[in-house]
Amino acid sequence: MIKLLIMAVCVVGAGALGYFGERMLRPSDAPAAQYAGASPNSQLLFKFPLGNFTMQIQQSNKILHMAFDIDVFVMGAKAFNNINGAVGRAKLRDGMVTAIAELAETDASFAVNDDDAERKKILAQKIVRKLYLDFPMVRTARINQLHSVTTLREPAGY
Repeated sequence: MIKLLIMAVCVVGAGALGYFGERMLRPSDAPAAQYAGASPNSQLLFKFPLGNFTMQIQQSNKILHMAFDIDVFVMGAKAFNNINGAVGRAKLRDGMVTAIAELAETDASFAVNDDDAERKKILAQKIVRKLYLDFPMVRTARINQLHSVTTLREPAGY
């Protein structure tokens, strides 16, 4: 009887965890084609240069060193003025670093080191979709420079 009770509690708990945890696993609601692919030359978009990022991402068997130079484009003057300050810029940079780190852990295309404009555009779209959840005023981004170096990690037993 106790075994059946424990199994029932586990099933109900797993169902509740799946029901409430689903929103953590759901992709962003940001429309990719409309916002991430927007032209940076639009009159309503304001350029917001974030500068250079240097990051080290530790993956299971390798370490990825990346250098980015990114500009984001913000929709509307009011939204631009709201984040155009030391605090807003710092929050946007932190959000950008978090988005890049989360994508670099799961996306193998970050490890490829080439200067392909189409690849940079696709990576910028992925970053904007990830960033859109916390900063809905960001519409598109442009990667000015992307350089990545992958080094193999030594096994822990040596």
